[in-house]
Amino acid sequence: MNYRDILGFSKKKTKKKVTKQPSKPSITEKLSNQFGPLNEWISKPPTEKRWSKKFNGNQGLTEFEQRGGKDNVNEGPAYEYEKITKDIEKKKEIFGKEVIKFVKLLKKKGLGDEGVEVAKLYSKYVTKFGLEFKDLLRKLM
Repeated sequence: MNYRDILGFSKKKTKKKVTKQPSKPSITEKLSNQFGPLNEWISKPPTEKRWSKKFNGNQGLTEFEQRGGKDNVNEGPAYEYEKITKDIEKKKEIFGKEVIKFVKLLKKKGLGDEGVEVAKLYSKYVTKFGLEFKDLLRKLM
């Protein structure tokens, strides 16, 4: 009997031979093979300085800021509609809470059937409006 067997150690394991499999190409390699080298600069980089730590004679402004300093960003219709659509969503939520209060009041007064009818009308028309409204907003953006 072996000393290892008496103490309860397991038998020595033999090492298995590991064969290395070729690695799969990454997504970047696949894309560069298909479309050519990936380049972040489609056109040449901007020549004017946007940020500067130096104080040049013109009150510390960079070349970009001296010429007006505004980027021409077209934010589209979503930016213009955002405030109004948020107000509509908030008021729709408030309206839903008020309808729930009214339904509870009707049930408390013993008019459960009428309360159920009001809840059905709300879910039928206002929920449908909410879904249609979201679809419309997605189309606008």
